[in-house]
Amino acid sequence: MKTLAPYPLKDIVHILGVDHPESISVGPHGQAYTTGTAGQVYRVDLANNTVTQFASTAPRRTCGQAVDADGNLYIADCSVDGKIIRITPEGQEAVYATGPDGRCFVGTNYPVFDGRGNLYVSDAGTYSDIVDGHIYKVAPGGGEATLWYPDSLWIPNKMAIDADETFLYFTENHAIARIGINPDGTAGRFERLIHLPYLVPHGLAFDTAGRLWFPSYRPDSLWFFDISTCQLQLVVEDWKGEALCGPTNLNFAGRNRDILLVSSLDNVFIHRFDQLGVRGISLKYPRVAR
Repeated sequence: MKTLAPYPLKDIVHILGVDHPESISVGPHGQAYTTGTAGQVYRVDLANNTVTQFASTAPRRTCGQAVDADGNLYIADCSVDGKIIRITPEGQEAVYATGPDGRCFVGTNYPVFDGRGNLYVSDAGTYSDIVDGHIYKVAPGGGEATLWYPDSLWIPNKMAIDADETFLYFTENHAIARIGINPDGTAGRFERLIHLPYLVPHGLAFDTAGRLWFPSYRPDSLWFFDISTCQLQLVVEDWKGEALCGPTNLNFAGRNRDILLVSSLDNVFIHRFDQLGVRGISLKYPRVAR
């Protein structure tokens, strides 16, 4: 597969007006969203590189989001009463899902939809050397989650489902792993694809060539992993942490999914990459609101 040329640091555009964003989600028409550390919920205008806050969960902090066909956001509320909340396009909030038996998630991290409207939720656990993270599944319409994969995982973070919905991919602490999705929707075999002992991977997003893109929070860099060839390629690195600063999550945005957005937990902007020559896969946008 063709190797991409290194991306120039000077070509990274900074979209200002956000408060240390950790996540990036994209809706059915390519519109982008993110959240701030003080509970802000933002809509990103890619036409003029501006953001608008249209909701707030303050003082509760949130992490990742998924979007449905109607433009509702499903956000991981990572406060002490961890849950999944739904934010409508008008900014109204409601609880969408809790842990099993109504319990709170421990470290609610990132949700992702499949094409049937099931919502997978990564729970990072206590963010420690104790392996106590889990992946849960919420049926369409919300409610109590069920434990999807039975074994504990080491800080599962951002997740992505491949175009064929055969695997659920996720970042671990210094690794990328996947779990098979059986035809009946149950969890299949766990497989760790690549160890990344000197990187801190966060986000995951597929391009149409089947490559898995991810940023490394430390050192500040952007990579992709070609699953078919097991080749890892560095796209850009910034040892100063200036043009590319504290990158965490990412997604392909715009109507053609040819704009790569990368959040910056360490700063007050979103990174925008144009002219990469790649496009993201079409994500799943089920209609699930109850």
